[in-house]
Amino acid sequence: MIYLENVSKCYKNGVNALDNINLQINDGEFVYIIGSTGSGKSTLIKLLDGEEIPTTGTVSVEGIDVGRLKHNKVPYYRRNIGVVFQDFRLLPEKTVFENVAFALEAIGKDKVEIRRRVREVLELVDLSDKARSFPHELSGGQQQRVVIARAIANRPKVLIADEPTGNLDPKMSHDILELLEKINREQKTTIIMVTHDENIVEKYKKRTISLDHGNVSGDSLKGGYVR
Repeated sequence: MIYLENVSKCYKNGVNALDNINLQINDGEFVYIIGSTGSGKSTLIKLLDGEEIPTTGTVSVEGIDVGRLKHNKVPYYRRNIGVVFQDFRLLPEKTVFENVAFALEAIGKDKVEIRRRVREVLELVDLSDKARSFPHELSGGQQQRVVIARAIANRPKVLIADEPTGNLDPKMSHDILELLEKINREQKTTIIMVTHDENIVEKYKKRTISLDHGNVSGDSLKGGYVR
């Protein structure tokens, strides 16, 4: 469970990015976070993955008080959090297999387990036939699938997708949404997706949380765009 209680974030430059936010996201939920530029979406993500700590209030993820984590404990906490970015951030000199394996090598998994898990997630994202390909040989949608495979390789309890369809055409965007739904359904992964894509939000209806100037301006449990 993700729980934010009276959370505010004010940066040193005086920007008040979040103002007394209260949210609860249950295990296994698929939630959209929407809002205009400057609404606080990026700050919310940074609080959840431990990149920032709240100025006031409590950010709890799976029973862990993220704001109270010691600096050297943050990397271990992040093993439970997968993050998908819109700009892919793949290693260009490594193959698809190697890009996904790298995430597991970094946390000390043994080679046998790495090979098994990489094959498993590549099958899940329908890229088994691209294991030996390099990022530049893939379409944008395929590259995003690699990013997702890498993010879920360690079986995170929470997957944060930051504008995962931002650089994709409508067809590829819908393919990515269907993949995220599959991961949510089959892996029971809690998914938090930040998006500006109204078409996606309307077609694939989920709980939709709207931010506006650091405040929660809407929370639709039935899904659909919050106005």
